[in-house]
Amino acid sequence: MTEASRRSLRWIIPSAIALIVVAVGTVGFINLKPEAPAKVATDFWNDLAAGKAQQALSLTSTPAPANGLLLTDDVYEKADRGIAGVTAHGFSTAGGAASGTIDYTLHGKQQSAQVKLTKVRHGLLQPSTWQITNAPLAAVHATVSSDGSANALSVNGTSLPLPGDGTLVIPALPGTYSFSLGSSTKLLTSQPQSVAVTGSTANVTLKLNPSAQLGQQAIAQTESTLNGCFSNPALTASCPVTDGIRSLFDLTADTGLTYHLTRAPKLSFDATTMQVTSNPDVRADDGEVMASTLDPKWGQINNVSDFSLAFDVTVKSGKLTVTPDQGGINLTVNKVTHID
Repeated sequence: MTEASRRSLRWIIPSAIALIVVAVGTVGFINLKPEAPAKVATDFWNDLAAGKAQQALSLTSTPAPANGLLLTDDVYEKADRGIAGVTAHGFSTAGGAASGTIDYTLHGKQQSAQVKLTKVRHGLLQPSTWQITNAPLAAVHATVSSDGSANALSVNGTSLPLPGDGTLVIPALPGTYSFSLGSSTKLLTSQPQSVAVTGSTANVTLKLNPSAQLGQQAIAQTESTLNGCFSNPALTASCPVTDGIRSLFDLTADTGLTYHLTRAPKLSFDATTMQVTSNPDVRADDGEVMASTLDPKWGQINNVSDFSLAFDVTVKSGKLTVTPDQGGINLTVNKVTHID
């Protein structure tokens, strides 16, 4: 190769490399152009409509929150989202920021959301991206009130940490979720509660409710307690309504009388007040007690009183307890005195 040829090659090779760099740079510039903010916002809401929580969140600048179980695809796919008809309008950019409006329907009702985005640069030869900075992430305050009898908390079938009797704050995307509380005892039960998340916060209070078994057991225990009082005609020492029985006859202390339950009250359980009661306004529901004493001159004297009854019912750690409410026994009517 002649010296002239070598000089030509030394000029041609750098020029070719420069042309390649320019070409690659031009292609890279074209490929590095970020998607329009309106498309990113539209993709985000369409992902929500499809139940793709993680894919939607990847389009945002939202860091992974604590207690993010509701943000998994498994849970969000089961949420009643009702999002459809997503359209974008009014988007504009100013430097590295953009904003606009997303219109959509939520269970058939027209809704609008203002969307803000920021441009994020990722380095040389990597495309910039627009990220949503105000993702509609709400805080759901789930309060458990169960007197320590709850043993599980779940949302759409997925278990969540049980806060005991307290409040758990859970981030959630728009949708309607089904919360359920599990019970450690058959005496208490819970129905699932639907929680609609449409704004920045949502609240739900989860309680355990009395089961049919609790009502039956509370009535039976109250009857047993009352009957046990009269197993001794002078009233047993452990009887919790001794004072109430004596007050039916204006007595405050033992005066040598004997007592007999001549008619048991008709009892019912009220799940709202958590009480076992007889209806004081229905005479047929009254109980009847006879107090007897032996008078040297008149012989046996029997006083009879009708009464209504009220016992409070509590459940602690799976154990049911009945206790008299304000004495437990109230006079409804005094009957005539019988002398035998």
